[in-house]
Amino acid sequence: MSPWPLPPRLEPDDDLKAADLLLGKADALLKRHRGPEPSLPEPVEEVSLEEEDLPVLTEVVTAGDLPTALKAPQPSPPKRPASALAEQLISLDTEVSRAVEAWFHAELPEIVARELDKLGASIREQALAHLRATLLPALSAHISHHLEKNTDVLPPDEP
Repeated sequence: MSPWPLPPRLEPDDDLKAADLLLGKADALLKRHRGPEPSLPEPVEEVSLEEEDLPVLTEVVTAGDLPTALKAPQPSPPKRPASALAEQLISLDTEVSRAVEAWFHAELPEIVARELDKLGASIREQALAHLRATLLPALSAHISHHLEKNTDVLPPDEP
């Protein structure tokens, strides 16, 4: 079909591993720039005041009195500078470019060869149809004219 050798194909497992790796990197990048996820407030349980064995809070605790482990964490500044992000984006762009080039290298020759075969078949069909419509009637007319001309030269058949 095509005189070009087929390019080496990647195994489906390799494709899946590469896709998983790329998705993992993208997910990590999004999580880093999204910041900490807001925590939902704890659901409040309804407590019946009629029960006698419930402890009652009588003392007010301020945030300054809490141990550091119980205080709300302060949002930390981004750990990586913008240059690191730019390097990651360049790396991602390179990976995408390589994947596109590999796809073209693997698939494009087959697609082009298949389309050229279809085009060649279509041209042959159209040429034959045009030949039958125009050249054959002209050749038939030429042959019949030639035969009529030659019948005038021949002597008549004797009975």
